[in-house]
Amino acid sequence: MIPAVTAVQMRRIDELSIAGDIDTGYSYMRTAGEHIYLTALTMLDEIVLDKHDKKIAVICGKGNNGGDGYVAARLLHEAGFCVDCFSLCDTDSLSGEALLAFKDYALCKVPVILLDVLDQLPDFGKYTLIIDAMLGTGTKGAPRGIYASVIESVNSCDTKVLAVDTPSGLDCDSAVSAPPCIKADCTVAAGFPKIGQFFYPNRANVGKLVAADLGYPQNIVDSVVDKGDSGIFLADEKFFVDNLPLRKENGSKIDHGLALLLCGSRGMCGAAALASTAALRCGCGMVHLAVPESLVDVLSAKITEPVLHPITETFSGTSSAAALHEVLSLSERMNALCIGPGLSRDPQTALLVREIISKTDKPAVLDADGLNAFAGHLSELEKHKCELVLTPHAGEYKRLFGDLPDEPSARIDAMKKHASELNVNILLKGSPSIAVNPKGTVFILPCGNSSLAKAGTGDVLSGITVSLIAQGCSCFEAAILGAYLHGEAGRLASLELTEYSVLAGDLMLYIPKVIKALIQCTI
Repeated sequence: MIPAVTAVQMRRIDELSIAGDIDTGYSYMRTAGEHIYLTALTMLDEIVLDKHDKKIAVICGKGNNGGDGYVAARLLHEAGFCVDCFSLCDTDSLSGEALLAFKDYALCKVPVILLDVLDQLPDFGKYTLIIDAMLGTGTKGAPRGIYASVIESVNSCDTKVLAVDTPSGLDCDSAVSAPPCIKADCTVAAGFPKIGQFFYPNRANVGKLVAADLGYPQNIVDSVVDKGDSGIFLADEKFFVDNLPLRKENGSKIDHGLALLLCGSRGMCGAAALASTAALRCGCGMVHLAVPESLVDVLSAKITEPVLHPITETFSGTSSAAALHEVLSLSERMNALCIGPGLSRDPQTALLVREIISKTDKPAVLDADGLNAFAGHLSELEKHKCELVLTPHAGEYKRLFGDLPDEPSARIDAMKKHASELNVNILLKGSPSIAVNPKGTVFILPCGNSSLAKAGTGDVLSGITVSLIAQGCSCFEAAILGAYLHGEAGRLASLELTEYSVLAGDLMLYIPKVIKALIQCTI
């Protein structure tokens, strides 16, 4: 797990780790510069030019971001690249670690070019790569003067941009930055990624985000960033591998989990088919699908693997409240339940959902109309006896809880409050998705792309999540891992089909590829 921090937390970790020792501070700066250098090499390798034809501009500000830039510029120069290093301040005004970095760069005997006249800016379009080391996380408000002019000039050309720690001008705590702000193709976050870098519109300026481990003492990190119940994290590859349910060599279908899905209504058979198929694709041993009785013939022709159970329906072809004992009886030997995809908002169906949740002790995924059943009846959700994961999109969240703040920290705080009060896990679907458990642990999940902005993809996520729970994951683990499997499947699908053309059903072909990649990480 990787902590995600605020700008204030990052500065505090840096201060405590350095403890006023400039040599220690410079060692961290050199490490940051090495990460920038290595990322720059990767970006340069993608450009088909001879090394000596690749020109690099490194634009340095006055602070430690500029120092990181000088380290990277020196390493690139020593590697044989043509580097032009620009300064936005008189280098005589540099101090601390930034001054040490500048002095080391000066040993290369390559002059630093001072940019202090607005009408004498270079043509940044002639460079192969621009490294933005102008402004760091401590910047507040819109860049002005020469900084604003250089940012606008860089953004106006087609050159690839690598940002040091954060794109210059970006507010690392909020999701909105005052213009101008560097639009980077890649950002190397020094130490830890910053919360505001994951949320739009800021995220569009960050590009690919690379976390650079600088080796801060763990006890200091733990003292600033709560590693316990109320921390904010990113899930790394190790987390996904560790939480992928193990296969049992001599296990039967029962040993690999039984899931009951209450899904579908007249005109919404597809949701039931998608969710149940996704559950099986993710390894669940057996999926039981409870649907209004008039849907059985249609679904029997559409899907063959799930076991279909007809239940009492309303006149309009939705699940009736009279089906309560049928559903509870079916759930007795199940490991997990999924309730909601395609159910409809029929009052009878909504009553059925609320009654089930008040009586079952099976862990359950509540999605779509399973969530809508509690809109205006939130107090009834408090009566649940089972472990729950709610998987709303923004609209469903607002129907349940009211306003959803735009500012990242406020959004996370609101989710933590509701998860704690109701004793539920919440996976808020979006870009990024956010998972919160009742203890206040938060995971930011920047998974997937716009290929998932398509009807039916949420039903697939529900099926994935209930499958993982049935196989032994906790609801919270299943929400985090499920969001990754779902998002990565969408990304892989879009590489072949484009983000325009991916259908929810296409994800079934790519879920196995994501799982296979995780399995190979353990070999």
